[in-house]
Amino acid sequence: MTEDKYSKDSIDTLINGRGISIIEMGRDDVTVSCTQGKIILWFGRQVSESLIQQIIFRISNIDSSITYEQEILCDFNTISEYESMGYTLVSYAKTKGEYRTIFNLQFSKKSALAHLVRSIIGQLKEKDVKKILHWDGSPDKIVLVYNELKDLENWVVKRVEYKAVEEKSVYL
Repeated sequence: MTEDKYSKDSIDTLINGRGISIIEMGRDDVTVSCTQGKIILWFGRQVSESLIQQIIFRISNIDSSITYEQEILCDFNTISEYESMGYTLVSYAKTKGEYRTIFNLQFSKKSALAHLVRSIIGQLKEKDVKKILHWDGSPDKIVLVYNELKDLENWVVKRVEYKAVEEKSVYL
C-alpha cells in the first residue's frame, strides 16, 4: 500500500488555498491527473473492471459536459450503432474500404460510458490504457473530482502543483 504523502490538512489547503494547476491521484494500477483543460486517465493492466467503472461514472457525476474524442475505423453501418450507444459523430471519411470516424462521447450519456468501460477492458488485454478527457475544469472542480474519488480503496494523492503566483513589479 502506498503512503498518502498529503495529510488531511494539506488537502484542506488545496480546497481553501492557492489555485491548483494539477492534482495527480490514484493507486498502483490507476492514475487520474486533473488540470483545468483535461483529465488524463491511465489504467494499468491489473485494474479491475469495477474500479474503471467507478472512476468513470464518479467523474461523470462531477461534470456531465466532459467529452472524450475517439477515432474508430468501421464500416458505414457501424456508425449508426455507435450513435445509438450515445456517441456523437463529429466527422467521417472513407479510407481503404472502411470509414475513419471521429466520435465525441458525452459523459452525460450513461450507455456511452458503459461502452467506454467495456472498450477499456478490451484494450487492457493488450497493454496499459491512457484516455484524455476534455472539460472546462476549474480548481474547485478539480477538488470535487478528488473528493469524489478519495474513498476508493488505497486511493492517494500522488502529486500536486499550484499555479505560479504572479509578482507585480512596482516602479517608483
